[in-house]
Amino acid sequence: MAIITDAHDAESAATSSLSADGVMTPTTYTRDPSIQEWLRSSSITPSSSSNNEFQNNMAEHLGSLRVTRLSDPRPNDTFLIIDKSENRILTCHDGHLHLEHLNNDKPISKCSQWLCTEMDGFKGFKNVAGRGFLGRDIWWDFYAKVPHHKGWESFTLSRQEGGYYWIQCLNWWTLWQVSARSNGRGVVAERDGGTLWEFAKVHE
Repeated sequence: MAIITDAHDAESAATSSLSADGVMTPTTYTRDPSIQEWLRSSSITPSSSSNNEFQNNMAEHLGSLRVTRLSDPRPNDTFLIIDKSENRILTCHDGHLHLEHLNNDKPISKCSQWLCTEMDGFKGFKNVAGRGFLGRDIWWDFYAKVPHHKGWESFTLSRQEGGYYWIQCLNWWTLWQVSARSNGRGVVAERDGGTLWEFAKVHE
């Protein structure tokens, strides 16, 4: 397949697929990050089958896993949650959160993988290894210990430039950002600013 160099070429290289409602929709393949972002920002939502086909085509190996970088978090998919600025991955051991540096030469365990869920419009993230949901307690200490997705395990996502996200939690009537601690010992809620997180979809 020819290399796509700009948005015009991306459009011209698109193939068509049939969506669930019988409408032909374009499916475009490119490894250029700027074009990937342009495709994601399109107002046209691709069919589920087209989106999965596109993501599978864009997958790459990260450590021991096959992933699609800069993915949009969707329920029932599993993700790595990566601190963009420090290239650290959100990890859970025995319910306790850590930020560990991402090393492409080392295997990535299930302790660093998170299943995305949804309840009442809020996202939840369940650790694949420990089975606990990312959440907090009354003192605003974050962990991944409880087996349910309720209020303190509920988050919203705010998409930022470049395909990264703020993970936000509700503090009374205000959304605060979930940010990585500089020492790597878990996360903290911040009213201003916040960590930019990347979601990398894990493929089976």
